[in-house]
Amino acid sequence: MFSQFDKSFSDVYKAVYENSRQQVNMFSGEMAEVKKSLSEGLGHPNFTDMEYGEIIPGSIIVFFMDIRGFTKISIALDNEELIRILQATTIASIYSVRKFGGYIIEYTGDGIMAYFGDGIKTNSRDAFNSLRTVAYLMEGIKNNVNSYLSRNGDETIRIGMGLEYGNTLWTQIGTPDACQPKPISEVTFIAGKNSSHAKSWEAIIGENIAEWVPEGFKDTYEAYEFQKDNEKYSYKRFLFKWQEFSKQFNSDMKQMEHTFLNKSLPTLGTTIMSNAGSIINTSNTAKNGPRPLKDQPFF
Repeated sequence: MFSQFDKSFSDVYKAVYENSRQQVNMFSGEMAEVKKSLSEGLGHPNFTDMEYGEIIPGSIIVFFMDIRGFTKISIALDNEELIRILQATTIASIYSVRKFGGYIIEYTGDGIMAYFGDGIKTNSRDAFNSLRTVAYLMEGIKNNVNSYLSRNGDETIRIGMGLEYGNTLWTQIGTPDACQPKPISEVTFIAGKNSSHAKSWEAIIGENIAEWVPEGFKDTYEAYEFQKDNEKYSYKRFLFKWQEFSKQFNSDMKQMEHTFLNKSLPTLGTTIMSNAGSIINTSNTAKNGPRPLKDQPFF
């Protein structure tokens, strides 16, 4: 059966791969419409004008994608082939994230980092779009990109992904003349850790977004655990069953939207600022952050 994921991703990838020096304006039609409705360049458009030192409470979904074994690939392949693979995969990935309403934040060297949501209040549509992006990229790269690479004698690639949702504090990180707005919380770092721990073709999701994902679309995965001063920390994680998601979405898109969008994301507590500028968590469900560190290193 023809998959709705196939045509656009395959066409975009092929166009870029065949001439990696061409610009994004090669993508007419749908790509032009995507670019009209979404921000161009890197970063979240709602926070580009933040003042240095300003802190804005919000929530976000953080997404990472990494090419597996890319250091070895970079050593084994010549630079020209490396550019073709990396540039084509990156541009097609940017297209995919923007297609589903996401924002590209960084190029990580062997992958991308992206956000979903307006950064202030994240909803189930944002979460659903992030899962669609995972499935779209996984299926597109595994079934289309690698077939094309193989036919042209280039090295095939493997990817892993990480995802998490939660509360955050936006602020400018860096110096006044060299800074970038970032959402600071465990969400960003868990999503990155999930991606680095994911095996080829795996997508690991954190406990917050996993609570929202219906049964049948997730499997248990080992928690992220560590210990400090006899106190054990544990963060639950799950495997997102993107193949099942893709299969059911292609079979009945409306039913899938009904299944996912009729359920709200979990309430994680509201973060507000006091008049003095301190952070206040106001909810019984708000999580306590890690305790202040002493003079000894954490690890």
